[in-house]
Amino acid sequence: MKTQINLKNSILYVIGLLFISLGVALSFRHGFGASSADNLTYILSVVLNISIGTSNFILSALIIALLILSFKNWKFLFLFVQVIILSPLIDFWDLIVFANLFPVGFERVIVFIASLLSLPLGCAFLIKSTYPAGVYDELMFFTAHFTKFKLTVSRMLNELLLVLIALTISLLTDNGYGSVSIGTLAYVFSVGYLIKFYLSSWEFISKRRNKNASKSNDRSHLS
Repeated sequence: MKTQINLKNSILYVIGLLFISLGVALSFRHGFGASSADNLTYILSVVLNISIGTSNFILSALIIALLILSFKNWKFLFLFVQVIILSPLIDFWDLIVFANLFPVGFERVIVFIASLLSLPLGCAFLIKSTYPAGVYDELMFFTAHFTKFKLTVSRMLNELLLVLIALTISLLTDNGYGSVSIGTLAYVFSVGYLIKFYLSSWEFISKRRNKNASKSNDRSHLS
């Protein structure tokens, strides 16, 4: 998809970052287990005693370096724009907005669902903007490129690998299972499919809208 830099796509991009940062922050609040990539972000923040946002910046920078070296394309440097915006947003939600959010009972389920839906929605907005997608979305394309797997399968493989790395570091540093729990599996097996669902839904709505507009124009010409 060709990158088109304009106001509309810039707004879509920022909205995407807002939803992603919201989903990340909420994933540490419900207690069912953080999302796949965020498990790694969490354990790094614990081991290095840094904020979630700072930890996200470090991990994202490493992935961007991998993408640049693998594809030998400097366009991935644009992802640093995303990281520079996203990392403070994560800390904004986590340390300020949700600093006193400790859900109990059914509230935990609501927070869990909100996080589960927000993360892929944000990713879909980034892809829709035509700007370079999120760091982990580009990693998904990277895996699909080299393995020839479908995007949903590639995303799932990435999610599982990130969880295994986070779990290994957690156990080696005596931090138990870290933020890995049963809910983590829900993120692993749903994020890729939800991204595809959002994008397919928008495409369907767009086609219906164009079709209806075309019919309206035809009627106006006849009248």
